[in-house]
Amino acid sequence: MSSDSSIQQAREHHRRAADALALAERHRQQRDAFIRRARQEDPDRWSYSALAAAVGCSKELIAAIVKGRV
Repeated sequence: MSSDSSIQQAREHHRRAADALALAERHRQQRDAFIRRARQEDPDRWSYSALAAAVGCSKELIAAIVKGRV
């Protein structure tokens, strides 16, 4: 394997990793917006437990999102 092709591969991996991080951040922002909106609109229906079950995460993560710590 030549040095130039290794560098090109490393550059491509770096670019793809950066793209994946950006995509993950967009998904987190959309998730957090849904959680905050649902909780604000109907806190009785959307308890931390109900949101955690619906989203598939922990109640602690829901609390952190709702309280603005995430």
